[in-house]
Amino acid sequence: MKSAILLASGLIAVTAARLAAARPSAPAPLEVVDSTADFDRVWRSTADLPDEQRVAAFEAGFAKILPGFYAADRVKDYMTPEHYRRFVLKGLKSYPENQAGIHRVSRQFESLVAPARKQFESIFGPMRGYPPIYLVVSFGEFDGGTRDLPEGTRLMFGADVIDKLYSTTPIKPFVEHELFHLLHHRTFPDCEPVWCNLWEEGLATYVASTLNSGASDTALGLTFPGPLRQAVEAHRQEAVCAVRSRLSSKEPADYGPLFMGGGEPLSPNLPRRFGYYVGLLVVSDIGKTRSLKQLAALKPEEAHVLVEQSLARMASCEPMRT
Repeated sequence: MKSAILLASGLIAVTAARLAAARPSAPAPLEVVDSTADFDRVWRSTADLPDEQRVAAFEAGFAKILPGFYAADRVKDYMTPEHYRRFVLKGLKSYPENQAGIHRVSRQFESLVAPARKQFESIFGPMRGYPPIYLVVSFGEFDGGTRDLPEGTRLMFGADVIDKLYSTTPIKPFVEHELFHLLHHRTFPDCEPVWCNLWEEGLATYVASTLNSGASDTALGLTFPGPLRQAVEAHRQEAVCAVRSRLSSKEPADYGPLFMGGGEPLSPNLPRRFGYYVGLLVVSDIGKTRSLKQLAALKPEEAHVLVEQSLARMASCEPMRT
């Protein structure tokens, strides 16, 4: 009897072990990869090279750490290889001026991100199963955003720009804005028309403003290259109609001035990137009857209709372009 009991218990243990092995493991929590120390090391290893050799050596050295990030091919849509090499060389030469600030951000980044992540996850659930997010030296390219690398799209934070923009401005709204993009990308596929950018950026800004009651426009990213709220409110009809007439456009000449810092403004009255504030107005309107989670779950076809309806309520415009 005793041997039978031992045999049975052994079978149970083996079965339990097999079930545990077969059960899929929980997705890994979100990981932050700080590449600034690697940047410093590769920078030092190329510091004594002539200018004409240094950029290629730096790119080759860093390609082993973060493949594709410091490569001309990543920016081919808006920069020639020659232009990009000059851009990288300038960044390498100016690094000593920015080094202390970059190191400060590196030391503090985990503690800066933690409160934002904690509140964000309390609303949207644990951030698990996502690719790592990276802290990099961006040569002034960005404070945060997604970038396409050979391994896939990755959320990245620029330590050099964060040092300049957030030394006296709360960083939590900005971090939550970027975390929302990461989450939203799972259920809202990439699409090119202006209305997609309006929805995605307006929604991320709305999430950040809702989670940070009383956050300043600076903290919400609405003061670059100038005060967006004041400009749009002073010329709301023009701003809304400028967006409505371009909703279906996929042309850089249309979405660039609305959501990017470069290029020519669409009007002397409307600064570049004013689409962020119009997007915030749209989502604030739609969000009157929906929670943050409900807004995040809207399918593209649903969001598209709601965006058009909201803009139509804001202003009467000439017929939209097709």
